[in-house]
Amino acid sequence: MAVETKAYVIGLLESYNNRMNQIALLHYELEHPTNVSPDEMIGAMSLGHGDGTARSKGHISNKTLYIALNYQEQADLVNAEAREEIVERLIELEREQEKLAYYITLLNDQQQETVIVRFYFEGRTWSDIARELHVVTRTVHKIKNRALDRLAAMYTFAEGPQK
Repeated sequence: MAVETKAYVIGLLESYNNRMNQIALLHYELEHPTNVSPDEMIGAMSLGHGDGTARSKGHISNKTLYIALNYQEQADLVNAEAREEIVERLIELEREQEKLAYYITLLNDQQQETVIVRFYFEGRTWSDIARELHVVTRTVHKIKNRALDRLAAMYTFAEGPQK
């Protein structure tokens, strides 16, 4: 189980920046929703016969207003459902990011936090990190592995006992 959890943690770390981009995109979508105006919907409605022939000009069925209003209500419902899906996904991603960031701050060793943040979040190379910490690259990998083991233990603990 520990190997699976460690692989999960590595996956979370490797996809951290991608999730940050997804969160930014979802925030944009919520702030700038793409809704169709009533005029656009009515203009887009086909007022033709079922056989494909167009109605004569000037003839509007008495059902047209009812159809347009019903269509508006359905479009509003679809728009609301789309917003709900965006919010649900956004909350899920933000919780995942916050949990990971918090667990990283709980690492006992400052070097562990530094190595994880610089490599996975900032995209620094192992040799750059080693130079900054004044250690050899092999030591940086040992620090990283200890940090990954601790993070995996935190996730295992948080999940609780497995059945």
